[in-house]
Amino acid sequence: MSRTDEVHRITENVYKSIMEQFNPCLRNFIAMGKSYEKALTSVTFAAKGYFDALVRMGEMASESQGSKDLGES
Repeated sequence: MSRTDEVHRITENVYKSIMEQFNPCLRNFIAMGKSYEKALTSVTFAAKGYFDALVRMGEMASESQGSKDLGES
């Protein structure tokens, strides 16, 4: 076996060892990222609903008799 083949084999073993050690952490990190994305999507949906409700309340308030009376005075 030549020196370059031996270095190549050692390098491959080191990379395999690193992947075996960090692969579970990497999977966990990816799963947490997906959970974060789902949570962010839910929060965005809830915020849009809240904003739409505030807009509707504002429109209803501006059309009320009390706001018309305030506008005249």
